[in-house]
Amino acid sequence: MRTAGKHVWVLIPHPLPDMYSFLPGFGDIHEGPPSGVEPQLVFFFDSGNLERSGSSVKHIASHATIVNIDHHPSNSRFGDVNVIDPNASAVGQMVMEMLDHFGYRITQTIATNLYVALLTDTGGFRHENTTVHALEDAARLASLGADPGQIATMVYKMRPETTLKLSGQALATMRVEMQGRLAWAKVTKRMLREANAVMAESEGIIDTLNSIAGLELAILFKEVQRDLTKISVRSRGAVDAAAMCALFGGGGHIRAAGAEFDKPMDETVKIVLATAKEAILAASAKA
Repeated sequence: MRTAGKHVWVLIPHPLPDMYSFLPGFGDIHEGPPSGVEPQLVFFFDSGNLERSGSSVKHIASHATIVNIDHHPSNSRFGDVNVIDPNASAVGQMVMEMLDHFGYRITQTIATNLYVALLTDTGGFRHENTTVHALEDAARLASLGADPGQIATMVYKMRPETTLKLSGQALATMRVEMQGRLAWAKVTKRMLREANAVMAESEGIIDTLNSIAGLELAILFKEVQRDLTKISVRSRGAVDAAAMCALFGGGGHIRAAGAEFDKPMDETVKIVLATAKEAILAASAKA
């Protein structure tokens, strides 16, 4: 996009799965800027650090101005301008407040996209970050044209068959340890091939793991490449998921965080499980 003679580029932390193709403007999303264009102004949304945007960062010119808008407490403040609000339930809330502040009208299209941001970052308004303010903002977005029922159906009840196949294979690897306090599972490249799925379709598996009764910590290991493994961590106990992931260069929220390792899956599993068990025991000792 161009504004006031400048090339502007908006970055999100990872590609949106096709399940979000119903969103207005989805077809206008591209992985990088047009050929030969060097964006001078780059907005990062919902990204705790530069690395979360993967290979996209290589397109950013050294002279570009970076605006970093996020709600992760562990944000590394990598921008030239940093707008960080750890109390926001979703970056969509922050964008809504900015639009209000600068006097922009929130259209039905904008309201729909912002409602999806708020719905998904609160886990369908089930996570602990579902505040009174979040519910008030959701109600306002609905009054501006967002359709809660249709959006909930599209986000949570329209998953492709490949996603369910991948979820089934991953859950078959599930292990529960420490008398039910720790659960973990894996998504491998082989599973992706067999399910004809992409890694973005593994998004909801960690939340299924996290639904086990009595659980304190859930971990999903994702094999991106032979020597690149990512983890998603969810905490329902005293363990700070963000602090644990920060030990590996990652981050996120107290209840939801992630990290990546330049190591094979099996090696990553050993390292992370040892740390997770120590964290659970340490948290219990403090209780």
